[in-house]
Amino acid sequence: MKEITIAISTAFQDAGDATRAIEIAKALKKYRPDDMTPKIIFISHGSRFERVALDLGFEIYRNDPKLPGVGLCQDLGMTTTNLIGTEALAKEMIRSEITAYDEIKPDIIMHGFWPIAGLARKMVKKEIPGIGFVPLPLVRDFFNALPDVPEQLKILSMFPKPLRLRLFRLIPDFIRNRVPILRQHNIRRAAYALGWRGKKLVNVFDLLNPDMMVVNDLPDYYDVNNFPANVKFTGPLFHIPDDKAPIDPEIMEVFDKKSGVPRIFCTLSSAGSEEMLTEVINVFTFGQGLNWNAVILSPHFPVEKARKLAGGRKGIYITDKFIPALKVNEMSDVTISHGGQGTLQTALYSGIPIIGIAAQQEQFINLANIESRGAGIRIPRGKWNAKNIQRAVFRVLTDVRYKESAMALGELIRSSDGAKNAAAAIWEMIRQKHFK
Repeated sequence: MKEITIAISTAFQDAGDATRAIEIAKALKKYRPDDMTPKIIFISHGSRFERVALDLGFEIYRNDPKLPGVGLCQDLGMTTTNLIGTEALAKEMIRSEITAYDEIKPDIIMHGFWPIAGLARKMVKKEIPGIGFVPLPLVRDFFNALPDVPEQLKILSMFPKPLRLRLFRLIPDFIRNRVPILRQHNIRRAAYALGWRGKKLVNVFDLLNPDMMVVNDLPDYYDVNNFPANVKFTGPLFHIPDDKAPIDPEIMEVFDKKSGVPRIFCTLSSAGSEEMLTEVINVFTFGQGLNWNAVILSPHFPVEKARKLAGGRKGIYITDKFIPALKVNEMSDVTISHGGQGTLQTALYSGIPIIGIAAQQEQFINLANIESRGAGIRIPRGKWNAKNIQRAVFRVLTDVRYKESAMALGELIRSSDGAKNAAAAIWEMIRQKHFK
């Protein structure tokens, strides 16, 4: 029996990346080959998910700098175009990552959307094999697979979708590769300051660049044959809780099916701002919204303030506490979401159509994929207001095609086993690296 030390490094304070990381770790343990056993160590700078990993029997390496573990914006100073807000912090993160690898001595580095790990594994004395697990196929070929043009390119947004996509694909790769959101200036400069001597770092594709990339999304969204052989589309990967999780009686009352009242579930997660959530709450204070019930998660907006905005209206339940999302989605008619992959997959698993706003580029693509399949509506950030949200909800409630499309995507998700597929691909690569 050979013990394989696997270091998992990701933005562990981010719910999406942390959840995927934990689900992959569980799958690696569950589906391990008979002749190998994993020793899995999570590298963390502070996260509420540390306790989850420890309870599952995994180890935690608490790395410097120590951060609050609240979220990407709060911990890393994330901006519109930089995952890490300053070059100084990026340098500190890369330097401490290298130190962690020297101490742990892992056989394999696994990382999510975390360029720090992608760089550090190549900056140690002897390069460590790397496997990336990501929500999207983050390689240069991805440009030609985009379901829509990024919102940041406002000059193209005035054109109909087919035309703006055609125009976008006419832009030379030299320019597309240097879109500001891809550049990650602070991380690139930090790597060079610490002595990077590898291939030129142009953008995030170079910063990640794992030996194998596991894509935790439906392969049906892509022409998989157009991607390199080291990109493995293994299917959706999100936590499916057991049926024992209780549902708050107030939710049961608001989402009572017998009432015949449309039920809307809103979960903008930590990516949603107070302004975004305010517009959602306002949906239920006028016009058709007065006839709808809602369960609204308010993680970073004082609940009492949010409830005051709703005017104490009966049929609106607002909370910042944990709720069993899968069960609540199953009880709803529409989900309003920020576009995080796990949240979307959870809703679609139950066949629920989605109305979304993208707070990040990954979320834009997730929502665009769903919209292109007819299972939801993406509202651009500049048009996110109560009137537009209400119109979108009404469209989804009254046009049965949205529900039918969501149910079709749900069937694809339920029939795939993303955890098992990911584990199989990862163990196969480990075997190639260590059992030649």
